[in-house]
Amino acid sequence: MTFEFKLPDIGEGVAEGEIVRWIISEGAAITEDDPMVEIMTDKATVEITSPVTGTVGKILAEEGAVVPVHSVIVQLETAEGETSPAPAAPPAQAAAPAAPTPAPAAPRPAAAATSAGNGGGQVLAAPATRKLARESGVALAAVTGTGPRGRVTRSDVEALLQAPPAASAAAPTYQPRTFEAGGSDVVPYRGIRKATGDQMVRSMYTAPHFTYVDEIDMTELYALRKQAAVIGGEQGVKVTFLPFIIKALCAGIRRHPSVNAELREDEGNIVVKHDIHVGIATDTDNGLMVPVLKHADKLSALEVAAEIQRLTEAARTGSASRDELTGSTITITSAGSIGGLFATPIINYPEVAILGVYQIKDKPVIRDGEVVAGKIGYLSITLDHRCVDGATAAHLMNHMKRLLENPGLLVLEA
Repeated sequence: MTFEFKLPDIGEGVAEGEIVRWIISEGAAITEDDPMVEIMTDKATVEITSPVTGTVGKILAEEGAVVPVHSVIVQLETAEGETSPAPAAPPAQAAAPAAPTPAPAAPRPAAAATSAGNGGGQVLAAPATRKLARESGVALAAVTGTGPRGRVTRSDVEALLQAPPAASAAAPTYQPRTFEAGGSDVVPYRGIRKATGDQMVRSMYTAPHFTYVDEIDMTELYALRKQAAVIGGEQGVKVTFLPFIIKALCAGIRRHPSVNAELREDEGNIVVKHDIHVGIATDTDNGLMVPVLKHADKLSALEVAAEIQRLTEAARTGSASRDELTGSTITITSAGSIGGLFATPIINYPEVAILGVYQIKDKPVIRDGEVVAGKIGYLSITLDHRCVDGATAAHLMNHMKRLLENPGLLVLEA
């Protein structure tokens, strides 16, 4: 009998979804709970599984199509007499955030690997894991999954890549990609990439951006971070400079709360948030994702470090929940591990501020009339000038600078 699968109601207030990628193909066998399709909404990209066992009949919505909730998107053929479930299957997993949180992700081929390595069935893996495997030349079917229901995780793929080669196998040779003269690649502009682009355009052409930059002497913080890294290492926590910068930012927000806000133009209100939820822009295989550090001001620097580690790993493996990817009140973007001097990032609309963190470098500084070596970095803050004045940006950065250059003062901040 034919079971008409309808796009489920996958989130409060969600009225439609975009078909990012079909994992199944017409005529293929399908088992209950097998991944079927990736759907993008204005909240997240989710992987939806099959509610029945049978075969795929007709796919009724093409990749890139935007369809209303409760619309039939695929027909599944089940055995005669089998009772089809009334509700549509729930989403299996939040794969990546969509607008208003930046998280570009390109659609991927719909082919599914099968192998005895995964029980002979369709391989279960998050989109980020599939991309890592594809770019690393690893067949997902050859990987033993350790996740729920045998799902292959990023760690499973990385473990296979790091494993020593078999004695009889020749070491793989990796060659740089060859580009043909006059050739080009065509990448569909849809899915999360388009949603992110639309959101960035809205932010850039709605909010009048201005950026304030200052130089910070991180020499004392550099020494403190080295000590904290030892303590964190004993607890399995990687301590970077970012937790201290976040604590300084929270202290600055308490003095200048207008940067922790959003402008609701339709209401004619600027809503200043009492909670501080910091979005952490994270570079992943699927592009930029922004997991959210909730109540950052109420955590110690070590607790912030642990949460950053947990959230960024969840973002990179595609296992972050919708709640972990939404709700930020201010965003931090860090290019410190990559390089550069500083940048002017685009505000994560409808927020009114984004803090940029950049590389710390050895530079000559003058102390007590002498030129000595110092650890110098830049911070930038980009703000919506409709809501925040330039003087506020300067006062906020001055307070952060004072705390970061004298990190012992952080213990005095509430």
